[in-house]
Amino acid sequence: MIIRTFILLTIAAVNSAAIFLFGERSVSFVKGTVESIHLDINGSESINKVEKDDLIGSNYVLATGKSSRIEIKQKDKFWRVGSLSVAKWNLDNELWLHSGSALFCTTSKTEIKFLTSKCQATFEGSGTIIIEATKNGGFKFIPLESKGTITTVNGGTKEIVGGRMLLVLGTPSYFGDAYDIDLLLLIKSSRLLNAFPDPLPTFKKIGLALYVQDLKLKGKYDALIGDATTDENLQIWKFGENPTNQSN
Repeated sequence: MIIRTFILLTIAAVNSAAIFLFGERSVSFVKGTVESIHLDINGSESINKVEKDDLIGSNYVLATGKSSRIEIKQKDKFWRVGSLSVAKWNLDNELWLHSGSALFCTTSKTEIKFLTSKCQATFEGSGTIIIEATKNGGFKFIPLESKGTITTVNGGTKEIVGGRMLLVLGTPSYFGDAYDIDLLLLIKSSRLLNAFPDPLPTFKKIGLALYVQDLKLKGKYDALIGDATTDENLQIWKFGENPTNQSN
């Protein structure tokens, strides 16, 4: 089974969080091997294969295998978890991402807290956002289209710009550099967007954000690939010119 070597680490990391069934989520699509670890059960019996229509409560840790993915619906919220990811919903409005990537989508204004092993940030608003955990314990916050703000303890509050990636780093958390990314390239390459049978309800808004970015930047963006192994070391490949306006 997946992540047997991570079970003790994962349970220790989330054991202090609430594990009551709160805001259950229904699996709408699953591809490949996806497993859940039930925190109320000990031993191998706690690990089960996730199937369509299963309910994922706040006492489950979710793990995906290679080339696997899952979509979960929660009222007017959509969650997608990518390949080789470990995630848990601590509460109705909290996602803890140990590793890998996840997508959050809603058309209604809401408040969501994103957490990793070392960092956390609070999003207020609506839209479509990709979160990628980095090796330094932080994460990439990538809004495809969104209206709202993101807040960290040491970084204050920032307005969100569609297509502008923010790094969230450190404990207490703060913002690293911001980069304008190529939305078209991301949309074409991200399986969180294009490897599911049904389009997201924000599909048209993502298209509009792509059009607006093209008008504003005229191809002057950074396409980002890589990880952050430390708070000072971001692995990055750049294509094209630097954006004329990069705010942190």
